[in-house]
Amino acid sequence: MHDRDDTGHLEEQDPGAGPAMPIGTALDRLLRQRGMEDALVLGRVASCWEDVVGPEVARQVHPQLVRDGELLVSVDHPAWATELELAGSTVLSRLAQQLGDMAPQRLSVRVVPGSRR
Repeated sequence: MHDRDDTGHLEEQDPGAGPAMPIGTALDRLLRQRGMEDALVLGRVASCWEDVVGPEVARQVHPQLVRDGELLVSVDHPAWATELELAGSTVLSRLAQQLGDMAPQRLSVRVVPGSRR
């Protein structure tokens, strides 16, 4: 199939291709189709993490995994684990504001010595 572009030149069209869309949207769709939505959610969490928890906490607490609506984060000291467990509902609420329906519903904290980046 051929169409003319704005300059009158012929351009080839793939008849099986859908409408053009931003790469992020296409990637989201592909990950969902492949059953990899948890990886997509983790990426979204990581991209807004500092805004959600603040810079000091973000340096100490790192999102590691999302699985079936649960966000697993790692800390390198038990004191940070306690702090995050106390603030868990606030963190989840802020993630819901940022991510909407994609936001994790539960939070788990794992102490991993030396996990600081």
